[in-house]
Amino acid sequence: MKYWGTLLLLPSLLFAQPEFFGYFESEASTMQLGSTNYNFGFNKFRLDVEARPNDHVQIGANINIQQYWGKTSWDVYDFIPVDHPTGQGLIFTIPDTILLDNFYMKLSFKLADLTVGRQQVSPGVGYAWNPVDIFNSKSLMDPSYEQPGVNALRVDIPLGDRSTVSSIILPKDVLDESTHQFTLKSGIGSFDLTATAAYESEKDWQTPLLGRYDVSERNLIGGSVIGEMLGWGVWVEGAYNTLKIDIPPWSSFLPPDSEETYAEYVVGIDHTFDNSLYMLVEYLHNELGVKKQENLSLNHYIFALEGEVNSLMQDYTFFYAMHPTFDYVTLSAIVFSNLNDTSGVFSPIIDWNVYEDTNLSFQGSLNWGDSDTEFGLQDWGLIMNITSTF
Repeated sequence: MKYWGTLLLLPSLLFAQPEFFGYFESEASTMQLGSTNYNFGFNKFRLDVEARPNDHVQIGANINIQQYWGKTSWDVYDFIPVDHPTGQGLIFTIPDTILLDNFYMKLSFKLADLTVGRQQVSPGVGYAWNPVDIFNSKSLMDPSYEQPGVNALRVDIPLGDRSTVSSIILPKDVLDESTHQFTLKSGIGSFDLTATAAYESEKDWQTPLLGRYDVSERNLIGGSVIGEMLGWGVWVEGAYNTLKIDIPPWSSFLPPDSEETYAEYVVGIDHTFDNSLYMLVEYLHNELGVKKQENLSLNHYIFALEGEVNSLMQDYTFFYAMHPTFDYVTLSAIVFSNLNDTSGVFSPIIDWNVYEDTNLSFQGSLNWGDSDTEFGLQDWGLIMNITSTF
């Protein structure tokens, strides 16, 4: 039965003169963590198909095929400065995948647009972090990399030239437990404004919410402002979260259920100078993160690695600079740091447009900080990536 949607939409794709596009990507990486070295990589093929049976309907899908090589069994304890309580490792294996990543249909009515199926949902205006995004997580080494789709029902209602109301629901068998987000977008002068409210819950004690087993519900109220001031791009994105705390059934004590709150926000600026140098700076403050290094636990590290939370600790900076130095070569660099444990990463990047639609890049990483800090545990890394689009 789960294939019925595919079978029903295939005729529309075939008879609507579909467009095919995508890319092939191959990557090789090495990194040094103390005395441990990891050599690994992957080959990835993505094929997108998009069709418009008429002026009011758009159908799209993409399939990703990804095959890994080199070291595919990783020990989590190589990436966190905490020893396993029993002296053993925690091994996870990266499997090869064939994934139908997005599969959606968008219907444009007179008063609203309706999108159903597995689709891209990426709220927020921040580059490295998005406090209002409850659907995705980002890698600081490549924040702009594509995000996976989510099974959602989305409605967008335009209200004039610059205003839109959007509703996104990730349906579950119980409607009250379905994740949903409501957003109002508008604009004033050179600024775009967004207000949002979101809700998510997790009733399964085996699956944590925000990296915690005692959190059963999350309510978010937030928003963003983005625009231009004196030739500089500026943005602010923030959220205020209320967590419902339930007592796990295995707890040895039974205090009354309660609520916790925390705020999270990003402030950013960017600018392109007359010499074509582009610069972007962001600062993140996340009250859900741990403030002092001595209060970090094993669970904090594991759930940060899994992307359950936006940051391990509370205060971070992110810097990106890019310059088209030569005709076909672009030089850039990323620097991000944890201000609480004073560790960070410097990552220079060389992008070479070898041929039309084919790009070869080299990205290095040099880490600083003590060996028991978030980024100081790793010494260095190197990534070679070649991508060709069609």
